[in-house]
Amino acid sequence: MMKIGCKFWLEKDGIPVFGMGIYEILSRVEKYGSLHKAAQELGMSYRAAWGKVRVYEKRLGSEFLEKGRHGRTGAHLTQAGKQAIESYGTILKGIEEMISSKKFSPSISRVGSAKSLK
Repeated sequence: MMKIGCKFWLEKDGIPVFGMGIYEILSRVEKYGSLHKAAQELGMSYRAAWGKVRVYEKRLGSEFLEKGRHGRTGAHLTQAGKQAIESYGTILKGIEEMISSKKFSPSISRVGSAKSLK
């Protein structure tokens, strides 16, 4: 049985500015109020998660996180961070709905069997 999968990201001048990785980090920061907890759940170090956030903030020219005083009160999304995950999430949901729709799925069966792909 064949399954459909896709990955998408947003680019600016050919440079990725937002994708699933940063989406997962920011979504978990919103859920937990902590970059440390988000990183832990994703199996990354805090430093790696913080580095990824900073890279994408620089690429887009927007800050995604408001850091609590001296890091003691956790991390919270800025309005730009909230807007980024909301927009990306909307696109992701639309793609998932399209892939799982009855209208889209039957056309896949016309591609052929695994034998015909060799």
